[in-house]
Amino acid sequence: MFVNNVNPATSLYSSTSNAASRYAAASSVGAVQKRDELTLSQQAQSFQEILKKLRDENEVRQSKVDEFAQKIANGTYDVSSADIAASILASRF
Repeated sequence: MFVNNVNPATSLYSSTSNAASRYAAASSVGAVQKRDELTLSQQAQSFQEILKKLRDENEVRQSKVDEFAQKIANGTYDVSSADIAASILASRF
């Protein structure tokens, strides 16, 4: 492979004074431009509110805990081995 006209590319890296002047020019352009803004759609705002409510919600359903505690205390809590195996397999795969 033969590469022609390499000098223009190497001149970009030749001096730091050029880099400083390019940086100054870029800085002045930034002062004129507006800052970026983020505006959420109504749907995104609704989603954000629902997500916040879900995160604030208590994960423990006390009624279920009480129900199972009562079944265990009465000796009526019974889970089949097939249900246990299915649950283990579902969580692994």
